[in-house]
Amino acid sequence: MVGTDNRGEWSAIVLACIVAIAILGLKLSSDGLIEKGDGVMHYLIARYTWQHPVLFLDLWGKPLFNTLASPFAQFGHFGVAVFNIVVAAVTGWVGVLALRRAGPAAQASFPIIVLLAPQYVLMTMAGMTEPLFGLVTVATTYFLVRERPVAAAITASLAPFARPEYIAFLPAVAFWLMLQKQWRALPWCLTGFVIYAVFASIVWEDPFWFWTSDPYKQAGGIYGSGPWDHFTHRAEQVFGRPLLTLAIAAFFLWPVVWWFDRSERRTHLQFMITAALPAIGIVAVHSILWYVGTRGSAGLVRVLVTAIPMAGLFTAMTLGRGAVLLFSTIQRKTLVGLGCVGILAFWSVSDLLKQQEFPIKADHAQRLLDKVANDLADHYEPGMKVYTTHPYMAFGAGLDPFDTTVTSPVYGFDDGAIKKAFKIGDLLVWDAQLGSNESGVKLDMVLNDGRFKVLKVYEPREGYRVLGGYLMEMFIFERRDVVRTFTVDTLVWQGAVRGDVPFRADLDPCGQDSAIVACIRAGEFPLEFNGLPMPGLDDLYDEWTISARVEQVQGSPLAVVLKQALDGQDVRYDQEEVPNGDWTFTRRVPPGDPGTDLKFYFWNYDKDAFKLLDLKILRKRWKQRPA
Repeated sequence: MVGTDNRGEWSAIVLACIVAIAILGLKLSSDGLIEKGDGVMHYLIARYTWQHPVLFLDLWGKPLFNTLASPFAQFGHFGVAVFNIVVAAVTGWVGVLALRRAGPAAQASFPIIVLLAPQYVLMTMAGMTEPLFGLVTVATTYFLVRERPVAAAITASLAPFARPEYIAFLPAVAFWLMLQKQWRALPWCLTGFVIYAVFASIVWEDPFWFWTSDPYKQAGGIYGSGPWDHFTHRAEQVFGRPLLTLAIAAFFLWPVVWWFDRSERRTHLQFMITAALPAIGIVAVHSILWYVGTRGSAGLVRVLVTAIPMAGLFTAMTLGRGAVLLFSTIQRKTLVGLGCVGILAFWSVSDLLKQQEFPIKADHAQRLLDKVANDLADHYEPGMKVYTTHPYMAFGAGLDPFDTTVTSPVYGFDDGAIKKAFKIGDLLVWDAQLGSNESGVKLDMVLNDGRFKVLKVYEPREGYRVLGGYLMEMFIFERRDVVRTFTVDTLVWQGAVRGDVPFRADLDPCGQDSAIVACIRAGEFPLEFNGLPMPGLDDLYDEWTISARVEQVQGSPLAVVLKQALDGQDVRYDQEEVPNGDWTFTRRVPPGDPGTDLKFYFWNYDKDAFKLLDLKILRKRWKQRPA
């Protein structure tokens, strides 16, 4: 009988473990964090469940993940990644067992196409919740194949407490049980709800806590919306080309395989209903939510990782059984199987390495967060309370984010809440990414509030924008009354340079008022302002604004660049595209080391001539003093 080759099955299980160990190696060689927001928060919740047991029921963190990952999280963020690597190995193992009827080649293919899918690898290394949901779906399929409907129903009932994608999976399992007239097993699909309702009744006195405390309902449409085909266009970077190609082929070949494989028709139907359709449903649901812009959908492709194991099961089962039907002799099956597995392994590894560079290094965003968190740890003293808009601050500074006497997240900037919550000496760490969006705290709200002293300003080494179009920057504030003032220096006004400002301009005659219009000659770097003054050590920061109306050749890219260097080495590089028409470029420059050079210049990619009308360059020198 097909599938009774124990050597082939054990080889596939060993292969799954080898792939999991390889992911561990990638994690060990990487110093970069893939998910510096959600990934860090999932770790923190799991890490502090022992100190704050109520976190076991944290719905955003996912109760099942919080519970199972918490022992691993006690060893740090790396421990959560190790937990996910164990989850990946077990997923591969159980998937191999679930595919026994598909043959050894299909069994060996499963851990290759699933565990090496690009986003699956990244989310495993990041310590995210998607891989655990995948294990729940694979284990459910295993129990269904082994004719253990009650165990399958109980396992599937845990899906809502692993990921919200249960909405596409649990109903499919219930439908299959009804289709098979497994009426005794069907009520067991509510096991997870009942168990957690009991705990919620004890802790929250709310048995309906799962619905009343839904964090995604509160998130609403804060992240905006996007095109309906956002996820399908990015499917390859999630599933990888091997799995995506084979899954599409399996879906279209399924009717043929189902028709000819009469002995396994029921199994094929089960995999279609409980694996293929839920995987498609997950893509569809996320596409709709992102298109409508609701329930906190941010268009993050990583959420589709929840569909990868189901897609892998359906693909391996359909194509594996197809191969069994196509090749009659054991020798041919073995030879073709070994060849296919080898080719698939090479394809999957090369596709993974093509889509993601390993090892993963700490990027400029992580380096900025680390710097701020280290400064926060140095400044923090017992008795202070730290309010933050980013979970990385507690993580990097080694603070308990759930001890309300030590730290607290900030949501909104209500005057009454400030008076009630902040005491003199408390700290506020603000970041542009989460502060301006999730926290609902715009930077101007704090800068215009004289009750908060700016302790330090942080600008990234390489400038970039975050959700909402905000410039990434960070501040540490202290609750202390101050007065902030500024002085304006006008360096260029209506195209005319004022004062002693070193600059170089490649100009052509315009035939117009040159004080207003500057015709810039063709060239790559035609306009530079060098050796600009840096703020003094006693200054807060300088705020530079460049504005003009630009007339350039349509489609000819043009950028303005802020650059700082020290001893010939770049310490800051901030570039932004310059569109046709009116535009404004504003950046903050904090005090730097003595000898730091500051310059602005235009980078003209195609070297076409262009015009600047009414060019202005202003410098606001900000200071603050005690109130």
